Amino acid sequence: WGYDGDNGPDQWHKNYPTAKGQHQSPIEINNKDVHYDSSLLPWFASYDPGAAKTILNNGKTCRVLFDDSFDRS
Repeated sequence: WGYDGDNGPDQWHKNYPTAKGQHQSPIEINNKDVHYDSSLLPWFASYDPGAAKTILNNGKTCRVLFDDSFDRS
């Protein structure tokens, strides 16, 4: 998949059937429909750099492959 004409969002469903219709990424979040929930705790994302096997920047996103055999990330 990608974002070019031959492999962009209009083509994703050919290889990934669930990527069609309401299941297609990206997800639109309408600010007027969002409500604050004070009961939710802050969300943090982190990883153990020692578990990162490969980090790839393709110019559009960052992809990190992990060795999770020790559940460190």
